[in-house]
Formats: sequence, C-alpha cells, structure tokens
Amino acid sequence: MAATKSVTITARVKPALAKKLEAYAKAAKRTRSWVLEDILDRHLDSEIAFLRFVQEGIDAADSGESVPHEEAVRQIRTYIARRKRERRKAA
Repeated sequence: MAATKSVTITARVKPALAKKLEAYAKAAKRTRSWVLEDILDRHLDSEIAFLRFVQEGIDAADSGESVPHEEAVRQIRTYIARRKRERRKAA
C-alpha cells in the first residue's frame, strides 16, 4: 500500500488533555498522531452530519414545513401514552 501524504497540524491543548492523549495512545499501542487522526476523522464526520441535519431543519422551517410547538408536544404525549399502554399489555 502506498503511503499517503500527510500534513502537520499544531494545536495548543491543556496539559491534562495531552496527558490523557499520551495515556490512551500508550494503552492502545498507537502513536499520538494515529490516535488524533482517528478521533478527528470520526468526530468530524459526526459533526458534519449534525450540521447538515441542522441546516435541513432551518431550511424546512424557513419554507414553512415545521410543526408548531403545541402540535409537536401533543404528538409526543400521544406516543408516550401509546407506549405505556403497550408495555402494560405486554407485562
């Protein structure tokens, strides 16, 4: 497998966080660089997806596709009541 080019990123972190990183990397038998890349890759994917969903919600609200708060609460309460009835029947 060909080596992938990488870039160097410098970041300032609190000493306690650096210590945690070092301890985790040692326990995982990985380099700090590998651990940071793995964590950043997974975390950023989640954050990017979250921001995409937030923007979808904003766009839906802007186009009038949202549900009024009172209606949302009513739907949630109806769902909770139905689930409680189902649990009682199953018990």
